[in-house]
Formats: sequence, structure tokens, C-alpha cells
Amino acid sequence: MNKSTRSTLSNRLRQPLFFNYKRNTPKARREAKQDTKMAPQLNFRVHVGRPELVRPETTSTPREFKYLSNIDDQIGLRNHLPFVHFYPPNRSSPLQHPALMIKEALAKVLVYYYPVAGRLRHSDNGKLVVDCCGEGVVFREANADITIAQLRKMDGGLKPPFPMWDRLLVDDIWGSYLITDSPLLHIQVTRLGCGGFILAYTFNHCICDAYGAYLFITALSEFCLDPNLKAPSTQPSWGREILKPRTPPIISYPHSEYNPPHHPTITFTQTDFKRLAQTSIFFSHSNISAIKNQLNDHKTSTYHALASCLWRARTRTLMKPNSVTRFLIPVDTRFQYKPSLPKGYYGSALLFPCAISKADELVGKPNRYAVNLISEAKRGVMGDEHRTSVIDFIEVNGRPGFYIDGTYVVSDMSRLRFDNIDFGWGPALFGGVARAGTGPAPGMLTPLVGYKDEEGVEGVLALVSLPLESVDRFRMEVRKEIDSAIWLKPRSAL
Repeated sequence: MNKSTRSTLSNRLRQPLFFNYKRNTPKARREAKQDTKMAPQLNFRVHVGRPELVRPETTSTPREFKYLSNIDDQIGLRNHLPFVHFYPPNRSSPLQHPALMIKEALAKVLVYYYPVAGRLRHSDNGKLVVDCCGEGVVFREANADITIAQLRKMDGGLKPPFPMWDRLLVDDIWGSYLITDSPLLHIQVTRLGCGGFILAYTFNHCICDAYGAYLFITALSEFCLDPNLKAPSTQPSWGREILKPRTPPIISYPHSEYNPPHHPTITFTQTDFKRLAQTSIFFSHSNISAIKNQLNDHKTSTYHALASCLWRARTRTLMKPNSVTRFLIPVDTRFQYKPSLPKGYYGSALLFPCAISKADELVGKPNRYAVNLISEAKRGVMGDEHRTSVIDFIEVNGRPGFYIDGTYVVSDMSRLRFDNIDFGWGPALFGGVARAGTGPAPGMLTPLVGYKDEEGVEGVLALVSLPLESVDRFRMEVRKEIDSAIWLKPRSAL
């Protein structure tokens, strides 16, 4: 690929890929493309301060080692979760200093979430443990010479991929680096020229999942709103010991989501993750309804509809017809499995049932085929025994990683409304996962985020990471999936 072609493709990554039922016409798409070409490319300066370690406000937090479950510290989750919130100016209290306020609240929250101020250490047989040493989390303050209004005018609106992301969270970590003996949370508060601010942070995935991150940041906001608060509204609970393996271990199910025994674990560099292109796709509620209508089943969930669409599009884009593709479905077990996990549990409670198909069958058959594969895989883990079997499988097989080759994961975080978390500036204009490119392998994971575009249209945003030369093909394949759902209405049975 020559330099000119690469530059053209790179510029087009910022173009919005909107699928709006009423406006999805050739004319509307041409106008959207022309408008995007006219939008200015943002370039602004961000002055980032030195890192500080914020420790729990009191020195009396326990000094101990905490157990991590086999779900917490499995190889496939030894990575990081980045999030971001964009807040407009606070007109009622324009002199408030967000960085100072959040820093002070952070010290209070860490009293309750004191393991987050610790470090992961290596233990026996490949296990990790949390050393509750109270060394603290990384905090940075920054200033940017740009306003929220200018950010909202960027190509495609205020959504990932964000311009200058490497300056909005300079401590962002890609891949499985800095897992042990390093801070478990990095936070940066960037004050904007208009009085608004950006809160960006990344958690070590072994200490929490997305729901756990949501609990932590909600507690942080509560202490910002009321510095004299006695305790967060949801008290955090550790409870990882509930998920210990049995003696003796019992493997009750096949676990095709993991590598077979003695299979070497593939490692990737941060460069492997960063060299992929970042883009995002917005599905309006009308688009989602169209996909469901095409399936002729009103019971199909939004997740199943979007997951099948994205899986098929990605397979057409990246895989050979005679290859085998796997699809992992993250299932949160914290609310419906036994033994029950306590309220306020912020560890990982995810299972990853696996759907498998030949690539040519997945893309050659109707979308219903992909939906059925996902549904069947998910139904297969809807029992208490399956979670315990996963824990025992990991214990017996030496902590295997996820099967990587041909595997795709779509993780639904759209119900975690990070944008509703209020630090005193009102709801965020955007709140949620900050970028694609997370997960155990480059391009393997697509998060789904709840989103409202600049015109007020609500829907779901899919964050995608792909080779740069594959982006246009992927966009085209998704567009074909949506167009076929819109124009091919289901026939009446009468």
C-alpha cells in the first residue's frame, strides 16, 4: 500500500458510519460523505502534568493478600479496560476545579476499594494475588486548549476513535503489559478551555470487569457530590473466594472457548494492537428494529441482532471461506448463578460460551443461522454447574488462554450507562469504553456502547479494530447487512 492510499484510508476512519432507517438513501449517504470531507481535522495541545500516586485517605486499610478467582486472573483477561467521560461546563459553579475534586474523592473511595490501591503479584502455579499494600493509583491532571463545542464538531461527532487519545490518557496500556507489580488504575482529568473536562481512566481487568468499573466510578462521583458522605450507596464486596475450584475438580462440559491442553499461549506486543485501525459504527434503534424484523422474531435481543450482523461482516472481510470461525459471548453470572455473588461484587464474573461455524456457512446462510448459533451457545451455559466447570477447567489445564485463531467477541456494555454518572457537571456527553483494541488479541473484541448522536438519535455504538486496508470492506459488509434488513421486509405467512 503506497503512502497516498494509506493517508486516504486513515482520513476516512473518522467518517461516521451511521445507519438511520429514514435517511439511509443514496442521496443521504452522498451528502453525509461530503459533509464529512468538509469537517476540519482537530489538532490541539494538551499539557499533561506529572503522575501522582493517590493512596487511601486513611492508613488503616488492611495490609493483606487477596485471592483472585480463576475467572479474574485467567490469561484472556490479563489486559486493561479504558473508559472516558466528556463533561460540558458547569454553569452553576464555573469556578469548580474538577481535577482537585476528583483527586480528593479518589482518596476517599480507595478506603472502601482498598485492593485497587494494591498491586498484583505472582503466586504458585501461575496464579496471581492482590497485595493490598496501599501503594496507590496513578493520577494526572492536564489542560487542553480546546472546548467541548469544538470536540462535538469533529468528524462523526463525539464518539470513538477520539482525536489525540494518546494525550487524553497518556498512561493508557495496550495488551497484556504492566499486569503485575504495577498500579491497577490510571486516571487522567483534562480540563478544557470552556470549563468542561474529560475524565479518562484504565483499569487492570484482573481487578474488575466493566460492571465493577461502573460501581467504582459511580462511588467516586458520589464522593464528589458529597465529600462528607459516610459510605458509597453500594458497598463494595470482594467475595472472590466464592469462586474457588472444587476438590477434586470436575469438568462437566467441553470448553471450546479455551486452547486445548499444552497449547502454547500466543503473546502480542503493544505495537501489534496499535497498528490496527480504530473505527466505530452507530446502529440507530430503527436499524436494530429492521434487523429484528428481518429475522421475523420479535423475541430476538438487540445483542443477538447486532452480534450476528457484526460476526458475519467481519468473517466476510477477514476470513477465507474454508476456515473455521468462533464467536465468544460474554455472559455475566453475578446476578443469576449459584452460589450467589454478593451485592457490590466488582470482580469479573464472565463466562464465554463459544459458537463455532465454517466461514462459508456463516456468510452463505441467512442471518437467522448466526443468531441460532449464538443463542444455542448461550443457552448451553445457563446453569450453575457451567460456571464451576469453567473454574475447574482453568485449574486443571494450567490456565489456558482463549482460542485466538478466527475468534471474535462482541461484548455488550450498552446497559452500563457511564454517561449518566454525574460529578456535579450533569450527565456526560459521552461516557463508556474509550476505544477498540482491548482484549487478549488485536482486533478480537468489539464493545457495544449506548450512544446518542449529535442529532439526538439514540442507538448502539460498536467499536471496531481492524487492519487499515480492511476498514472500507468491513463498512461495506455491515452496510449490506443493514440494507438487506431494511429493504427485504419479511413476508406474511398468510
